[in-house]
Amino acid sequence: MPEAPSQVDISHNDELWIGRTVASVLEWTQIYGIESLPFPDQVPDDIDITHQQSPGRTRETKPGLLPVADFTQEKQYWPAHAGDVLIEELSALTAAGTREEVLFEFHIEGAARRTYRGYVNSFTPTGEVGGKRMASMNAKIFERQPTNERVIA
Repeated sequence: MPEAPSQVDISHNDELWIGRTVASVLEWTQIYGIESLPFPDQVPDDIDITHQQSPGRTRETKPGLLPVADFTQEKQYWPAHAGDVLIEELSALTAAGTREEVLFEFHIEGAARRTYRGYVNSFTPTGEVGGKRMASMNAKIFERQPTNERVIA
């Protein structure tokens, strides 16, 4: 069987957006400074359904509920940019005990676009002498949403 040539593409221009409802209107803010874009991982729990007649003396399982995903996004820290200001505000709300649910949209150019509901749990800037200043955004992801109809310019 002949081998197929690779169809991998260069990772560039992938996007992360946060959608927040303001005055009954969903407003989207692009989060700049991301260097990688890992999608949330929500593997369902395994529910043991083994019984005395399970075939072949083998345990049986079925998928259970999806867990809340812990999502971490490393990014360059741009403290004056609208995206970082938004994340900082959402993180402060959570720290005060009044989390605000938002939408997270992951967009891989020409391939995948997925939207999830969740909230920002924390936002922590870091830095080292001589290096670029980075920040870590942690979020809780609840569920995948239908992909919205908005056009990404």
